[in-house]
Amino acid sequence: MDLQNDIIAIKGTKTKYDRYIPASKPLKELLSNIDKKSEHVFCDKTGKKITDFKKSFHTACRNAGLKDLRIHDLRHVFASKMLMNGTSLYITGELLGHRTTQMTKRYSHLVPDTLKKAADDVWGK
Repeated sequence: MDLQNDIIAIKGTKTKYDRYIPASKPLKELLSNIDKKSEHVFCDKTGKKITDFKKSFHTACRNAGLKDLRIHDLRHVFASKMLMNGTSLYITGELLGHRTTQMTKRYSHLVPDTLKKAADDVWGK
């Protein structure tokens, strides 16, 4: 993680390719406030990398009153929000680490209002 240059390194991905993505301003602020004991964002008190945090995620969801939310659902929300805000399929796929736009399409669930707005915008309404 290089917050000076707004870059986050994602290493050891499922596809075995390291990726480098930009850190958004809110994320950079959040990460800047973490007491750094490790180069990893998710680490235990000794600084050792945490690779499985499902239990913690489920506890946080339960405490927030969220039911049936999976960690992977957050990727779907991210992709859909990016596309609904006008980000291209290509850029959204790059940020998700997809190698094809077909994979990105699987993650992007546009709400009907977004499609209606796009159709209305064609006619300047």
